[in-house]
Amino acid sequence: MYDYPNRVEHPEPLTAHAIEVGHWDVPNRHPYYRDLRQLSDDRRILRNPHKGWYWHYIDNGYPRPNYRADHDPSDHLEDFPGLNHLYLRFDWGDIEKEEGVYDWSYIDSIMEEWSRYDYRFSLRLVTYEGSGAIPFATPEYVYKAGARCYALPGGRLEPDYGDPIFLDKLARFMEEAGRKFNGDPRIELVDVGTFGTWGEGHTGNGSDIIYPAEVIKKHIDLHVKNFPDKFVILNDDHINHRWSRGQEENLDLIDYAASLGLGLDDDSVCVSCYAANCGYSTLRTPWLFEYFYPNAPVVLEFEHYTAVAPEIFKNAYPFLEAMQQTHATFAGFHGYPRPWLRREPWFTEYGANRLGYWFFVEGIELPPLMAGVNNRIRLYIANRGFAASYRKFELKFRLAGDGVNHTQVLDVDCRRWKPGEVTEEDIAVRPAVEPGSYGVELGLFEGGRPIELALKESVRTGDGFYRLGKVEVR
Repeated sequence: MYDYPNRVEHPEPLTAHAIEVGHWDVPNRHPYYRDLRQLSDDRRILRNPHKGWYWHYIDNGYPRPNYRADHDPSDHLEDFPGLNHLYLRFDWGDIEKEEGVYDWSYIDSIMEEWSRYDYRFSLRLVTYEGSGAIPFATPEYVYKAGARCYALPGGRLEPDYGDPIFLDKLARFMEEAGRKFNGDPRIELVDVGTFGTWGEGHTGNGSDIIYPAEVIKKHIDLHVKNFPDKFVILNDDHINHRWSRGQEENLDLIDYAASLGLGLDDDSVCVSCYAANCGYSTLRTPWLFEYFYPNAPVVLEFEHYTAVAPEIFKNAYPFLEAMQQTHATFAGFHGYPRPWLRREPWFTEYGANRLGYWFFVEGIELPPLMAGVNNRIRLYIANRGFAASYRKFELKFRLAGDGVNHTQVLDVDCRRWKPGEVTEEDIAVRPAVEPGSYGVELGLFEGGRPIELALKESVRTGDGFYRLGKVEVR
């Protein structure tokens, strides 16, 4: 429940005239307080950046078409509520079969096609697939150069993740990947994927070797160094697979990753073994997310949903519980999106707004303004999403009327608007207009892109602002 200091529980309803003129006084409030909650719209699906659903488009390397094989190439899923990005999970060996020869053409073709529909992308670069059909997720030339590996049954080859030759060759590849993608605004996230089976941070379906934290740190460092401008995401199994080495070493690794500003991913939601042995959310260590979500996004990945039994899926309530507990910004699933959307349209819609940030303008204290000097106003912003925004958007205040549009960028950091809270922002505005009556408009922007607020379409302008009433400038 939101706490509104010095407010009444049941504000007077706003009439159309009151909204237009801007005089709707509510008892026991600041004399210039305007209650804007009647302008809220929690039904419309907002298409905002850096939050929402994602789809595993490349799932465990190029040779496994998995759900891509089901995809209608003419279908770009534009009706999927809140679909933010495509997850591209591919192998080092897909790109660099020969040393120093890089073939990004398939990745480029995906990004070129889907970015035209306003999608972004996240990356996981993997070095072991747990399959004899893909022995060279780490390129063959690395082993020929002397890097150690483990020959496992079925033709599987798992690298020694701490081997110096392996790490040296990998460092060069990661430098190339960083040069290509770090400055690309279409890349949303980069996973720490170079350690473990399927890049998941564990050695299950492989050698089952438990590596020291120093090896994990080297893989973290390769990502942080080469993607300094991207959010880098750690898998929870980088931690959870290692408890047998002792609590002290694992806690040090947690502190190390959190100190570098990493986010956290759990790609085992509703996996049967965790559903049987963990809490309702099926998360193995829900407390772990408290270290990471204050600084970077949390990513949740659902099990291959066609394989999940109804008694585990439970109409998606455990998945929802996991989103809430972890303050998730992104959620995805293994599977072609059309069957998912047919099966779970309302859950998908519900998650679309709530994953990540979801901003409401609850009210404003707006006295008559004096032209040419600083005036204090106060905004009340509610975030009803599961997480904060990890990007700083520009909040703009505009006075409109008689052919005049005076816009001011406000000194506000929307990253302070925490989930489940109403934030009060005391702001200075300096009207550079002639005295008169003006419309008051507010907008949130990332560059030239408007960030949609949860306000009614009837108060939305054509250029990303929202009309909040009128004010006198003296």
